[in-house]
Amino acid sequence: MGYKDSVEVHRIDTIYFAFGSAEISPAALSVVRQLVQDRPDTLELYLEGHTDAVGSYGANDKLAMARSQNTLSAALQEGWPAGSVEIRHFGERRPVIRTNEREWRNRRVLLRSGLPRRYARFRGLVADERGLPLPGGVVAHGRYLEDTVRAGNDGSYEIWLPVDEAVRLDVYAENHFFKSHELTLKEASTPEPLVTRLAAAAPGSSMDVPDLYFVSNRTDLLEASFPTLPRLLQFMRTSPELSIELAGHVNSPGSRKGPGSWQFTLAENRAKLIHDYLIKRGISPDRLRYRGYSNYEMVFPRPNSPQEKRANRRVEIRILDKRS
Repeated sequence: MGYKDSVEVHRIDTIYFAFGSAEISPAALSVVRQLVQDRPDTLELYLEGHTDAVGSYGANDKLAMARSQNTLSAALQEGWPAGSVEIRHFGERRPVIRTNEREWRNRRVLLRSGLPRRYARFRGLVADERGLPLPGGVVAHGRYLEDTVRAGNDGSYEIWLPVDEAVRLDVYAENHFFKSHELTLKEASTPEPLVTRLAAAAPGSSMDVPDLYFVSNRTDLLEASFPTLPRLLQFMRTSPELSIELAGHVNSPGSRKGPGSWQFTLAENRAKLIHDYLIKRGISPDRLRYRGYSNYEMVFPRPNSPQEKRANRRVEIRILDKRS
């Protein structure tokens, strides 16, 4: 396992300057103020000063330094800690627009707020249930991390992940159900490549959407379930030929509650909520249908804990035959 030092970027801002000037405009000061106000925890600030190509290298280096220094002074006055700043200047050497003329987009200071972070090279393999490799994709989510890599035809992938920070990996392959992993890498250890076996999404197969749960007796999702919706959307995008039924369920022990009951309607509306979410984000209505199953198919017919009750309040993916 290799390591590298980098920065987990929280936000990136750019402010611009008048020709030949290092004075910060009111608009630029407003940007600096917003950046300082949006500083969770112990983020550090990275400043880069730039100029256009008019003038000598030496003069432009001094001007870029003055722009960085004035931006730093503004950030400190707004409350950014003096010990959490790294400042650099590049003069005219890194233009956004390559021209020897006056160009306002080159007269800038780039501001990045983020956390210094140690990264480790992480390897994995995407496979089917038999262990045969699958081409696919992996999406990594961390506190400030959002990264995507592809697994080749041999199923292997490589990604840089932060050390000592919780990360979730969502693993996808075409015409297969997705799977997620929670992990925290430690620098002292070298984990074996992570093998993710995905079940085939064949007609007639089904999958409870993991971590997609609802408030009791309501169609509202639990707040902890919100991050699950993009995973379901990515599943539909990864397998564009699949059509699915969204099956809604409720927690209601006892006799079956059929059409006309509030349980039946609630189950249907839960499925419709997810159905509408996918359509609003570009999934064709021809690939979707929704249906409520009331309390017919509870995971725990006699739930004995809040966790078992929550598991009954769910939405399930059911793969449809193309003729359905």
